[in-house]
Amino acid sequence: MGIQKDVPMRLFLLSLLSVALLPACTHLKPEIVDINGHAVEIVTAGEGANTVVFEAGLDDDWANWDKVANDIADDARVFAYSRPGYGRSDDATTPRDPAQIVEELREVLASQDVAPPYVLVGHSNGGTYMELFAKSHPEEVAALVMVDARPKNFLAECERLGLDMCGIPDDALATQSEVVQAEYTAFAQAAEQITGEFGSYPVRVLTATESPGASEARIALWHSMHADLADEAVDGEQIVFEGAGHYLQVFRWHDVSEVIRSVLP
Repeated sequence: MGIQKDVPMRLFLLSLLSVALLPACTHLKPEIVDINGHAVEIVTAGEGANTVVFEAGLDDDWANWDKVANDIADDARVFAYSRPGYGRSDDATTPRDPAQIVEELREVLASQDVAPPYVLVGHSNGGTYMELFAKSHPEEVAALVMVDARPKNFLAECERLGLDMCGIPDDALATQSEVVQAEYTAFAQAAEQITGEFGSYPVRVLTATESPGASEARIALWHSMHADLADEAVDGEQIVFEGAGHYLQVFRWHDVSEVIRSVLP
Protein backbone atom coordinates (compact mmCIF):
# COMPACT_ATOMS: atom_id res chain seq x y z
CA MET A 1 0.00 0.00 0.00
CA GLY A 2 1.28 3.45 -0.80
CA ILE A 3 1.04 6.11 1.89
CA GLN A 4 -1.61 8.78 1.55
CA LYS A 5 0.05 12.00 2.56
CA ASP A 6 -3.06 13.77 3.81
CA VAL A 7 -4.12 14.90 7.25
CA PRO A 8 -6.64 12.07 7.87
CA MET A 9 -3.98 9.44 7.22
CA ARG A 10 -1.51 11.10 9.56
CA LEU A 11 -4.18 11.21 12.27
CA PHE A 12 -5.00 7.58 11.60
CA LEU A 13 -1.37 6.53 12.02
CA LEU A 14 -1.29 8.30 15.37
CA SER A 15 -4.24 6.15 16.44
CA LEU A 16 -2.26 2.98 15.62
CA LEU A 17 1.12 4.00 16.99
CA SER A 18 2.20 5.43 20.32
CA VAL A 19 2.02 9.23 20.48
CA ALA A 20 3.65 9.99 23.85
CA LEU A 21 0.33 10.22 25.63
CA LEU A 22 1.72 9.96 29.15
CA PRO A 23 3.99 12.16 31.22
CA ALA A 24 7.41 10.87 32.13
CA CYS A 25 6.36 10.37 35.75
CA THR A 26 4.09 7.40 36.53
CA HIS A 27 2.22 6.36 39.66
CA LEU A 28 3.63 2.84 39.67
CA LYS A 29 7.34 2.12 39.67
CA PRO A 30 8.72 -0.48 37.27
CA GLU A 31 11.63 -2.79 37.91
CA ILE A 32 13.93 -4.78 35.66
CA VAL A 33 14.04 -8.55 36.10
CA ASP A 34 16.13 -11.18 34.37
CA ILE A 35 14.23 -13.81 32.39
CA ASN A 36 16.59 -16.39 30.89
CA GLY A 37 19.31 -13.82 30.44
CA HIS A 38 17.04 -11.10 29.05
CA ALA A 39 16.03 -7.91 30.84
CA VAL A 40 12.25 -7.45 31.15
CA GLU A 41 10.57 -4.35 32.55
CA ILE A 42 7.70 -5.27 34.87
CA VAL A 43 5.33 -3.57 37.29
CA THR A 44 3.53 -5.24 40.18
CA ALA A 45 1.30 -3.80 42.87
CA GLY A 46 -1.64 -4.68 45.08
CA GLU A 47 -2.69 -7.96 46.64
CA GLY A 48 -5.28 -10.63 45.99
CA ALA A 49 -5.95 -14.20 44.93
CA ASN A 50 -6.41 -13.13 41.31
CA THR A 51 -4.01 -11.03 39.26
CA VAL A 52 -5.05 -8.50 36.63
CA VAL A 53 -2.54 -8.81 33.79
CA PHE A 54 -2.16 -5.93 31.33
CA GLU A 55 -0.94 -6.18 27.72
CA ALA A 56 -0.13 -3.07 25.69
CA GLY A 57 -0.75 -2.41 22.01
CA LEU A 58 1.59 -1.89 19.10
CA ASP A 59 4.52 0.46 19.82
CA ASP A 60 3.53 0.87 23.49
CA ASP A 61 5.27 -0.09 26.70
CA TRP A 62 3.50 -0.74 30.01
CA ALA A 63 3.08 2.92 30.95
CA ASN A 64 -0.22 3.52 29.13
CA TRP A 65 -1.75 1.24 31.78
CA ASP A 66 -0.38 3.25 34.70
CA LYS A 67 -3.58 5.02 35.79
CA VAL A 68 -5.78 1.96 35.41
CA ALA A 69 -3.32 -0.42 37.09
CA ASN A 70 -2.71 2.00 39.95
CA ASP A 71 -6.45 2.27 40.52
CA ILE A 72 -7.15 -1.47 40.30
CA ALA A 73 -4.28 -2.20 42.71
CA ASP A 74 -6.60 -1.03 45.50
CA ASP A 75 -8.71 -4.16 44.92
CA ALA A 76 -6.46 -6.77 43.29
CA ARG A 77 -2.93 -7.68 42.42
CA VAL A 78 -1.82 -6.11 39.14
CA PHE A 79 0.92 -7.02 36.71
CA ALA A 80 2.10 -5.05 33.68
CA TYR A 81 5.20 -5.35 31.57
CA SER A 82 6.96 -4.09 28.47
CA ARG A 83 7.33 -6.63 25.67
CA PRO A 84 10.80 -7.16 24.18
CA GLY A 85 11.84 -4.08 22.25
CA TYR A 86 9.76 -1.64 24.30
CA GLY A 87 10.45 0.45 27.38
CA ARG A 88 13.49 -0.80 29.25
CA SER A 89 13.10 -4.41 28.16
CA ASP A 90 15.83 -5.89 25.98
CA ASP A 91 15.37 -6.07 22.23
CA ALA A 92 13.37 -8.93 20.78
CA THR A 93 15.35 -11.98 19.70
CA THR A 94 12.40 -14.28 18.89
CA PRO A 95 9.58 -14.16 16.31
CA ARG A 96 6.88 -11.57 17.06
CA ASP A 97 3.77 -13.53 16.15
CA PRO A 98 0.87 -13.54 18.63
CA ALA A 99 1.41 -17.12 19.86
CA GLN A 100 5.06 -16.42 20.66
CA ILE A 101 4.13 -13.24 22.52
CA VAL A 102 1.49 -15.06 24.59
CA GLU A 103 3.86 -17.85 25.58
CA GLU A 104 6.57 -15.35 26.50
CA LEU A 105 4.07 -13.53 28.72
CA ARG A 106 3.16 -16.81 30.44
CA GLU A 107 6.88 -17.47 30.97
CA VAL A 108 7.36 -14.05 32.55
CA LEU A 109 4.35 -14.57 34.84
CA ALA A 110 5.61 -17.97 35.96
CA SER A 111 9.11 -16.63 36.61
CA GLN A 112 7.65 -14.03 38.97
CA ASP A 113 5.41 -16.55 40.76
CA VAL A 114 2.30 -14.83 39.44
CA ALA A 115 -0.07 -17.78 39.35
CA PRO A 116 -3.44 -18.07 37.61
CA PRO A 117 -6.31 -17.46 37.45
CA TYR A 118 -5.78 -14.17 35.63
CA VAL A 119 -8.03 -11.30 34.66
CA LEU A 120 -6.56 -10.53 31.23
CA VAL A 121 -6.72 -6.96 29.93
CA GLY A 122 -5.34 -5.93 26.55
CA HIS A 123 -5.42 -2.84 24.37
CA SER A 124 -5.48 -2.76 20.55
CA ASN A 125 -3.21 -5.52 19.20
CA GLY A 126 -2.62 -6.46 22.84
CA GLY A 127 -6.32 -7.17 23.19
CA THR A 128 -6.06 -9.76 20.46
CA TYR A 129 -3.00 -11.28 22.13
CA MET A 130 -5.14 -11.65 25.25
CA GLU A 131 -7.95 -13.20 23.21
CA LEU A 132 -5.45 -15.83 22.05
CA PHE A 133 -4.26 -16.35 25.64
CA ALA A 134 -7.84 -16.75 26.88
CA LYS A 135 -8.88 -19.22 24.19
CA SER A 136 -5.64 -21.21 24.34
CA HIS A 137 -5.53 -21.48 28.14
CA PRO A 138 -9.10 -21.05 29.42
CA GLU A 139 -8.26 -22.87 32.66
CA GLU A 140 -5.92 -19.99 33.57
CA VAL A 141 -8.46 -17.22 32.96
CA ALA A 142 -10.96 -15.60 35.34
CA ALA A 143 -12.07 -12.83 32.96
CA LEU A 144 -11.06 -11.03 29.76
CA VAL A 145 -11.33 -7.31 28.98
CA MET A 146 -10.47 -6.26 25.43
CA VAL A 147 -9.89 -2.50 25.22
CA ASP A 148 -10.63 -1.31 21.67
CA ALA A 149 -8.88 -4.44 20.46
CA ARG A 150 -7.92 -4.86 16.82
CA PRO A 151 -9.98 -7.82 15.53
CA LYS A 152 -7.78 -10.63 14.29
CA ASN A 153 -9.11 -10.50 10.72
CA PHE A 154 -9.94 -6.78 10.53
CA LEU A 155 -7.31 -5.97 7.89
CA ALA A 156 -8.47 -8.70 5.51
CA GLU A 157 -12.14 -7.86 5.90
CA CYS A 158 -11.56 -4.11 5.63
CA GLU A 159 -9.57 -4.55 2.41
CA ARG A 160 -12.11 -7.02 1.02
CA LEU A 161 -14.79 -4.38 1.43
CA GLY A 162 -12.59 -1.74 -0.18
CA LEU A 163 -12.69 0.55 2.85
CA ASP A 164 -10.27 3.25 3.91
CA MET A 165 -7.55 3.18 6.57
CA CYS A 166 -7.45 -0.58 6.96
CA GLY A 167 -3.84 -0.76 8.11
CA ILE A 168 -0.49 1.00 8.15
CA PRO A 169 0.76 1.81 4.62
CA ASP A 170 4.03 0.16 3.65
CA ASP A 171 5.91 3.45 3.36
CA ALA A 172 4.86 4.49 6.84
CA LEU A 173 5.59 1.08 8.33
CA ALA A 174 9.13 1.19 6.93
CA THR A 175 9.88 4.22 9.15
CA GLN A 176 9.04 2.35 12.36
CA SER A 177 11.32 0.34 14.62
CA GLU A 178 12.18 -3.26 13.83
CA VAL A 179 9.95 -4.59 16.60
CA VAL A 180 6.96 -2.56 15.42
CA GLN A 181 7.44 -3.80 11.86
CA ALA A 182 7.83 -7.38 13.06
CA GLU A 183 4.78 -7.32 15.32
CA TYR A 184 2.58 -5.59 12.78
CA THR A 185 3.49 -8.01 10.01
CA ALA A 186 3.20 -11.11 12.20
CA PHE A 187 -0.17 -10.00 13.58
CA ALA A 188 -1.74 -11.50 10.44
CA GLN A 189 -1.02 -14.93 11.93
CA ALA A 190 -3.60 -14.28 14.65
CA ALA A 191 -6.39 -15.34 12.30
CA GLU A 192 -4.88 -18.84 12.12
CA GLN A 193 -3.50 -19.04 15.66
CA ILE A 194 -6.72 -18.08 17.46
CA THR A 195 -8.90 -21.17 17.53
CA GLY A 196 -11.38 -22.65 19.96
CA GLU A 197 -13.89 -20.78 22.06
CA PHE A 198 -14.05 -18.53 25.07
CA GLY A 199 -14.57 -20.27 28.39
CA SER A 200 -17.37 -19.52 30.83
CA TYR A 201 -15.49 -16.49 32.18
CA PRO A 202 -16.80 -12.92 31.57
CA VAL A 203 -15.65 -11.25 28.34
CA ARG A 204 -16.02 -7.49 27.98
CA VAL A 205 -15.29 -5.85 24.63
CA LEU A 206 -14.75 -2.09 24.90
CA THR A 207 -15.28 -0.10 21.71
CA ALA A 208 -14.15 3.45 20.91
CA THR A 209 -16.19 5.40 18.36
CA GLU A 210 -13.70 8.05 17.27
CA SER A 211 -11.14 7.23 14.56
CA PRO A 212 -9.82 10.49 13.04
CA GLY A 213 -10.35 10.68 9.29
CA ALA A 214 -11.95 7.24 8.97
CA SER A 215 -15.17 6.74 7.01
CA GLU A 216 -18.44 5.81 8.66
CA ALA A 217 -18.27 2.42 6.94
CA ARG A 218 -14.84 1.69 8.38
CA ILE A 219 -15.95 2.72 11.88
CA ALA A 220 -19.09 0.60 11.51
CA LEU A 221 -17.03 -2.45 10.56
CA TRP A 222 -14.83 -2.03 13.66
CA HIS A 223 -17.96 -1.71 15.81
CA SER A 224 -19.67 -4.75 14.29
CA MET A 225 -16.60 -6.97 14.60
CA HIS A 226 -16.38 -6.05 18.28
CA ALA A 227 -20.03 -6.97 18.67
CA ASP A 228 -19.33 -10.34 17.07
CA LEU A 229 -16.50 -10.94 19.54
CA ALA A 230 -18.76 -10.25 22.50
CA ASP A 231 -21.42 -12.55 21.04
CA GLU A 232 -18.94 -15.43 20.97
CA ALA A 233 -18.81 -15.56 24.76
CA VAL A 234 -21.37 -17.14 27.07
CA ASP A 235 -20.96 -14.12 29.35
CA GLY A 236 -20.01 -11.53 26.75
CA GLU A 237 -20.85 -7.83 26.52
CA GLN A 238 -19.80 -5.03 24.22
CA ILE A 239 -19.47 -1.65 25.93
CA VAL A 240 -19.39 1.32 23.57
CA PHE A 241 -17.57 4.50 24.61
CA GLU A 242 -19.30 7.21 22.61
CA GLY A 243 -17.07 10.12 21.58
CA ALA A 244 -13.92 8.38 22.79
CA GLY A 245 -10.75 7.61 20.86
CA HIS A 246 -8.57 4.53 20.69
CA TYR A 247 -6.63 5.06 23.95
CA LEU A 248 -9.51 4.45 26.32
CA GLN A 249 -7.15 3.41 29.11
CA VAL A 250 -5.57 6.86 29.06
CA PHE A 251 -8.46 9.26 28.44
CA ARG A 252 -11.29 7.19 29.94
CA TRP A 253 -9.17 5.35 32.46
CA HIS A 254 -11.70 5.53 35.30
CA ASP A 255 -14.42 3.96 33.14
CA VAL A 256 -12.03 1.22 32.01
CA SER A 257 -11.14 0.58 35.65
CA GLU A 258 -14.81 0.19 36.52
CA VAL A 259 -15.29 -2.39 33.81
CA ILE A 260 -12.31 -4.37 35.09
CA ARG A 261 -13.54 -4.05 38.65
CA SER A 262 -16.95 -5.38 37.63
CA VAL A 263 -15.45 -8.70 36.44
CA LEU A 264 -13.09 -9.29 39.36
CA PRO A 265 -13.94 -12.65 40.98
